[in-house]
Amino acid sequence: MFAWLLVVRKPSLPVVAAIVFVVAAATDGVDGFLARRWNMTSSFGAFLDPLADKLLVGTALIPLATDHRIAWWAVIVILVREFAIGIGLRLVLKSRGRALRASFLAKVKTNSQLLAILVATLRPRGDAFTAAVVAVAVALTVISGLQYLFGTMRGNAGETWT
Repeated sequence: MFAWLLVVRKPSLPVVAAIVFVVAAATDGVDGFLARRWNMTSSFGAFLDPLADKLLVGTALIPLATDHRIAWWAVIVILVREFAIGIGLRLVLKSRGRALRASFLAKVKTNSQLLAILVATLRPRGDAFTAAVVAVAVALTVISGLQYLFGTMRGNAGETWT
């Protein structure tokens, strides 16, 4: 729906696309909150929730790049980190009986990505402010990825880092 509203539909409806994205992100957050609050968590849910986050971000970033609102290099950096660390490293650690919990920095990174998607959706193409917000999101994405890699090498990837 987001991609159709932003890229396919002519004329595009960026405000409506932004609302669709906010609703999708909010329902994901509410789902996680309720699962923890009602103690209805599972190992399958712990794997599926980060995957859903990656898919939400990816399905928003690709149409934004296609519409020239975000640079492709930024999308590639974000998606490679998200799937390599968020899915790949998580699976490797799970196969060794260890867990990969979200660090504080990773949560900040996710929120910066969501903000960058909203800003890129609502601002004009080629906007300097959008480029700056995306650059911050990319930087946090890389830094948090390195945090996980170095943490894994030190043997504490199952801890929550702050």
